[in-house]
Amino acid sequence: MNAITALLRVPGRGEKGIALVSLLVILAALTILSMGLIVFSTTEVRIADNEKNHTNALFVTEAGIQEVISRMELDPGTNVTVNGATFDPAIGDDIDNPDPAWRTELYLAPSASLPAPAGTETIVPTVQSSANWLTYGDATQGLQPIVVEHKWIDRDADGVRDLNELVRYDANQFPPENFDSGNLIEVVTASGIVNGAQRQIRAEIMRIPIICNIGAAITCDNGVDLSGNISGCGHNHSLNTPVWTKIPDCYPFEECSGRTQCSSQNCLVSVMTTGDDADTGGSSDLEGFPQWADTSSANVFMSAPDYLGLEQSQWDYILGHPDYTSSNDAAVMDGICYVNGDATGGETFNGNVGEGIIYVTGNMRINGNFQWKGLIYVEGDCNIMGTAWILGAIIVKGVTATHAFGAGNATILYSRDAITMEVGGVLGYRTLAWNEQ
Repeated sequence: MNAITALLRVPGRGEKGIALVSLLVILAALTILSMGLIVFSTTEVRIADNEKNHTNALFVTEAGIQEVISRMELDPGTNVTVNGATFDPAIGDDIDNPDPAWRTELYLAPSASLPAPAGTETIVPTVQSSANWLTYGDATQGLQPIVVEHKWIDRDADGVRDLNELVRYDANQFPPENFDSGNLIEVVTASGIVNGAQRQIRAEIMRIPIICNIGAAITCDNGVDLSGNISGCGHNHSLNTPVWTKIPDCYPFEECSGRTQCSSQNCLVSVMTTGDDADTGGSSDLEGFPQWADTSSANVFMSAPDYLGLEQSQWDYILGHPDYTSSNDAAVMDGICYVNGDATGGETFNGNVGEGIIYVTGNMRINGNFQWKGLIYVEGDCNIMGTAWILGAIIVKGVTATHAFGAGNATILYSRDAITMEVGGVLGYRTLAWNEQ
């Protein structure tokens, strides 16, 4: 009976007070815990927002570099109209005669709001529409413009950019970075901002490199008939060899230092076949290293992409994006000329001047004062008549016939730089190095 009475007994006032205090303590703890969770959640949201802005600022900065790359891949002379102004969006220096001090600054501003150049640099506006542009190179946000300039090393420590201090990239050399041959390396410095988060990138870019597997100034899968007044030289010539220069006037422009470094400077024979004769006549003048001709049956004739060290997808891109499809498209050509069929008769190359690559799936005929820097690849026969000057190489799967009449002549000088730079330029740019500042 006493046990039952104890269980049914109503708590006293002292015990009610203890329960109330306990409840208040629990409520206070829950309140503190809730406030802590709120503060923690708010901090996490802020961290997430900051991280998002930080990441987006990087994407914006990369977009600025991509604008520079896309504009450096453009040929000068094609205008665009953006933000009420019409201008040429192409960016770049003359690869044949580069200016060591070349510098371009890109601003996120319409043309009418650009600052005046402080020196010899070129000031250009963005090609973005102001309605929704990304904030890179935005001076109103306290950012520096996007800057593009040649990579250089001050070899003589005089603080002045000299031509022999510009850094180049040649995939045919080891190490590939050097001061003598290959494509110039460009340095792009860009900064972008999103909601106060700022990023800055320094990227090194260059034209996609060509691995030159060409074995002669004139390569033919069949016989070569070199009649008339032809000048063909397999020694490696500089890209700035003057037009119409031929043997012996081309000697000062050979990269082999008076023919003492032919092996290291990639000098080649003048003519190569895969076992057929190389016939000469008239007043042909043919020189090369270690001799003027190589007609061994062991020589292998390759496809165009194999000669250039390209993947088939890269070659397909070249053929899928030609600048010209006929010899009649333009008197001055710069880029890719892809003739699907014969380039004879009305399609004969006559008086054309250009640089890059000519690819003909049929037969080709060259007349008149024809000039070309780069590579010519012909699947059929090639007949060169009149006056023609080629710096680079010519490759013919059929028969190569060079005839000259009257005072005309044909000159073919091998130049690795003419091939790697003029042909490589049509493939666009790639990023060589990238780091955040």
